[in-house]
Amino acid sequence: MIAYLEGTLIRTGIDYIIINVGGVGYKVYIPASLSHKLPEIGNEVQVHTYNYVREDKINLYGFSRLEELETFEQLLTVSRIGPQVALNILATISSRDFKLAIVNGEVATLKKVKGIGNKTAKRLILELQEKVELDNIEEEANISTTKVDNELEDAIEALVSLGYQQSQARRAVLKTSQKSEQLDVQEIIKVALADLS
Repeated sequence: MIAYLEGTLIRTGIDYIIINVGGVGYKVYIPASLSHKLPEIGNEVQVHTYNYVREDKINLYGFSRLEELETFEQLLTVSRIGPQVALNILATISSRDFKLAIVNGEVATLKKVKGIGNKTAKRLILELQEKVELDNIEEEANISTTKVDNELEDAIEALVSLGYQQSQARRAVLKTSQKSEQLDVQEIIKVALADLS
């Protein structure tokens, strides 16, 4: 399993690059968003890779950030989502925005991606909502550490004590906190409860 490549960039295409690693050229498919971040031909390049193996093909897919690779891997667990659709998603929406769309059930955001219709967007939300790492989203969304550790966690615990599932409580509290960072614990709980009901 090839998980990471570091070598000389020797060629670029519309949706791929070729990296020379120790005299061997590796063809790596990439999202369009990565093509704008590539160095000049002849310079060093590093990519986190996913080795996609099927009976009729073996392809490498590369990403500049580990988070993008992890999101790509999650996308491939969804029924009828292949590597090309997964690449299209990561080329259109940042990994953070994609996770937020999944958590908040934003069908319209997902439909911005070429090849994603209403049914597919709903399937993505249904199959990935429980798998998304909310802690990473909170950090990337620049919610203060103190608020995440104290106020948000207190609100989540309160909702769980009222009978809601941990995942439901976290989604509702995160969604509420994104609307306004000025709310205290009691207000967060009140708004989250209204959202859950």
